[in-house]
Amino acid sequence: MKKSLIALAALGAFAGAASAQSSVTLYGRVDLSIGKNTGSAAKVMQNGSGSRFGVRGVEDLGGGLSGIFQIEHRYAADTGAMSDSTRMWGGRSIVGVRGGFGQVLLGREYTTAFLQSQLAADPWGWDTVAASLTSAITGGAIARVRNDSSLTYNVSASGINFGAQIAEATDTINNFQGKPVNFAVNYAGGPVRFGFGYERTGQEAAASAKWTTVNASYNLGAVTVGGFFGTGNTAANAKHRSVMLTAVAPMGSGEFRAAFGKLTNRTAKVDAAKGFGLGYHYNLSKRTTVYADYVRNTALATQKTGYDFGIKHNF
Repeated sequence: MKKSLIALAALGAFAGAASAQSSVTLYGRVDLSIGKNTGSAAKVMQNGSGSRFGVRGVEDLGGGLSGIFQIEHRYAADTGAMSDSTRMWGGRSIVGVRGGFGQVLLGREYTTAFLQSQLAADPWGWDTVAASLTSAITGGAIARVRNDSSLTYNVSASGINFGAQIAEATDTINNFQGKPVNFAVNYAGGPVRFGFGYERTGQEAAASAKWTTVNASYNLGAVTVGGFFGTGNTAANAKHRSVMLTAVAPMGSGEFRAAFGKLTNRTAKVDAAKGFGLGYHYNLSKRTTVYADYVRNTALATQKTGYDFGIKHNF
């Protein structure tokens, strides 16, 4: 009996040590809103942001080295349907290692230019009905959000973050003319934030599609003001340029968000997107947020306005 107790105690100690060295986390989001999109007269229920379910984990390999992975499924919460019928893990599907040298990831991952410059410049983070305007401006109708079959490197030091990515031109889903390549750098120190991103999407015809962006913001205390500039060209060599000014101000238990800007096709001499967005997002708790947004895009011929009222819960 005594030997059995000793064995069980040893096994318990080993299990405790193993659990301390590795962890697996289940997480997700359910987000639905009711409203109207720009360009349409229909009143709809839809995802305000990407409803998702994911698993991520880390294992301590010793010597300051860790193995990491993440898989994330995206779905429409109003119907339960997959957001992308071509893949199960539409958000992220990555495995890699990290240590003092930084982080190396393989798989389906966000572009570094998107995370550190395009997304960072948008007060809505490319979510809600406001993103119909802000994502067009920051993405330039050129940029890719994620790349499949990619190799990504990230490193951070002294408030500076650097990332670079290269992806396969062809795989079981994609068939580009060239390898997608992107890199980005940002800095955050005190009230100041600055970011730069460059991306070549791999789409080539008359030219190689590419998009270069810069963003900056300054926290004044009562409000954080920001600016964004993007320039590049499509695969058809149409020249695109965008500018946007933003403001985010805490109000009660939530925050007020505002943006104004435009995306111009300088080759065709027309605005592809132009207008403003306003919103208020109120935190009912650390995990649950209710929100209301309004957007107007004057570059559209009809149905220039959109709005939403929604609730988002993270778990």
